[in-house]
Formats: sequence, structure tokens, C-alpha cells
Amino acid sequence: MRDARLVHMANQIAASVPSRADVPGQVALHLKSFWAPDMIAVLSRHADLHPEDLSSDVLAALAILRPVDAPNG
Repeated sequence: MRDARLVHMANQIAASVPSRADVPGQVALHLKSFWAPDMIAVLSRHADLHPEDLSSDVLAALAILRPVDAPNG
């Protein structure tokens, strides 16, 4: 299953960040730099449905990457 593989990879990235300062920021930068947008979208949808599958650092990274809704008007 694609979701399971992406979840595993994202959690591995978060666990292996060498500097523990701002792990979510580093994970967000890695995902943005090396993952295709559709991979991030799949991971984000999985996070919405099953947040317990992802580390708190990955969830925080996804929050950084989510586009801010533009204000109406």
C-alpha cells in the first residue's frame, strides 16, 4: 500500500534528522525538496485520517507545508 510506504519513509526521515533542533522544520524542508507534491498530498490525507500512524514531528512538518487558506474578499 502506497500510504504505508510513505508513512514509513516520513517517520524514518523524522527519526534520522541529525540535528534535533527544529525537527519539524527540517522534515518539512526535506519533503518539499525531495518528494513530489502528490506524495505529500497522499501523506497529508493519511495524516488527516490516521494521525496516530505518524510521529508528532511529521504531523508538525505537514502543518508547516499545508497552504494557508486565502481570506475571502
